[in-house]
Amino acid sequence: MIRPNGTVTAEQARLLLQRFRDLNLGPTGIEVSDKGRVTVSGCISLDHPVENGVRYAVTGEQGDRVLRIQWRDEHLVLQLAAPELSHGAGLPGTGEINVPLSCDGLGRVSAPDLGARINLEDGTARDIEHFLRRIVRAVYAQAG
Repeated sequence: MIRPNGTVTAEQARLLLQRFRDLNLGPTGIEVSDKGRVTVSGCISLDHPVENGVRYAVTGEQGDRVLRIQWRDEHLVLQLAAPELSHGAGLPGTGEINVPLSCDGLGRVSAPDLGARINLEDGTARDIEHFLRRIVRAVYAQAG
């Protein structure tokens, strides 16, 4: 059960990561800036436990990249790296974005820094896609 106005539990975070994995979004274009667009080509970690993170293939003007979404210390940890750097516990040479999650007054998992929220119990695929789009925009904004 989701606790309104509280912290997100590890179980809720695992469910959120499962929803990202099960969405398997692709190929979908996402505007990441006034001049740039990337294409999300699908989840590349379908056979891995979500506790190890969820990875998506992303292609843009800067070439192929891998987006990794993990849960660590009550935060979503977002990283973007070249495909050859995307395996293992961390992604060398990339910055991390630590996004705190909470539950809002309606029981939705919320990432205020991203402007994203979702009701894990009855959110639709469109809702999880919207959340993922916010993640993609955030990592590309940091990458410059």
